[in-house]
Amino acid sequence: MNQFQDDQKIKAAGLPPLTASGNTLNPNNTSASNQRAITLFAITNSPKSTIQLRHEFGIMHPAARIQELRDMGNEIDTIRIAEMTPDGIKHKAVAKYVLKGGNHE
Repeated sequence: MNQFQDDQKIKAAGLPPLTASGNTLNPNNTSASNQRAITLFAITNSPKSTIQLRHEFGIMHPAARIQELRDMGNEIDTIRIAEMTPDGIKHKAVAKYVLKGGNHE
């Protein structure tokens, strides 16, 4: 089960009720614009890896959403880390995305 299938988990994830455009962030909305909003919110709070964005936030193609956010003017660095997937498989060069100027800096 992914984090956003349960309303309590949505609240626990701290998703804001509205985006800047006034649209609700909806974990069941798989549009690219909604996934960009969720991705930007997630990396604003702390750096996130591809694995985290997929499994905790339901973003199926994080690299594409990050590139779109970069194209929109966001400064996002990529570092490579070793990380395990929830099923226990270790990957040696997983992307971790760091938003310059995010809350974590």
